[in-house]
Amino acid sequence: MKQARRIFTMRYSATLLLTSLLLSALLVEAAAENEKSGLFKTMESREQFAREISSLIEKAWKKWQDKVVINNVYVEGSQGILLPGDVREPVFTASAMLEEFDRSGRSQDYVRCVRTVAGALENGMRLWQRGYSHDNIPFPQGASCVYTLPPSNNIPVLVGTGRSTGDNAMTEETLYRYMLYRIPHYRNDILLVFKGTAAAISECFSKWKASCRITDIVATGGVAPQPAPMGHGPGMVKGARGNNGRLEGAYFDGSLMYDKMRECFREEGGSAESDG
Repeated sequence: MKQARRIFTMRYSATLLLTSLLLSALLVEAAAENEKSGLFKTMESREQFAREISSLIEKAWKKWQDKVVINNVYVEGSQGILLPGDVREPVFTASAMLEEFDRSGRSQDYVRCVRTVAGALENGMRLWQRGYSHDNIPFPQGASCVYTLPPSNNIPVLVGTGRSTGDNAMTEETLYRYMLYRIPHYRNDILLVFKGTAAAISECFSKWKASCRITDIVATGGVAPQPAPMGHGPGMVKGARGNNGRLEGAYFDGSLMYDKMRECFREEGGSAESDG
């Protein structure tokens, strides 16, 4: 009886070992096949990624832009000065972008690629937003008032007329470099997709800055000259503050990003096709 049990145990162990070896071989074969075929070897697979990633960014961007508040703008005379940090919360986050990302049925590498793009955009936008400033937001009423500045709205200005110490973080080169540090595999098909993504984000960001406006800042307070005859007013206000501004107008254009990515894929697709 004991001998029969030992024989059964040995056979069972051998079966488990063979099964384990077979599964390992299948996994190695599948990994090799994936390496050979790649995530984005076909134009169809690249376009599918472009369609999904551009849609995720567009939706997250709209939510971010609608919630941004611009506070603490210093107003002297007719000039409003927005300093770094005045474009307050929220900041654009990767988690917000990934909220609507459906991971079901997606490979681990595909998910990593989406997360990498989201991380690159979060990093770039955080640096840009925190470093953004504008030294000439018009408040015409501030040039001629008495005692103090009554509640006054700014004349809308384009975001692109300001500048940021983080402007470089949203360039194609910087976005692409961020992605390279976190790439799942160094294959030409993934490099091509990341390069096209970085180029499209950077170009669409530039177009957004050229079409979105800073508006609805309400400035008040400060000190202005007394009126004649005791003073010499009306005149320029000093030390007024503007708050509750927002970003109005165009959002990040996901359709344009998709088109730009496809453009890049067509122009540089040959290198990915030749990667073995």
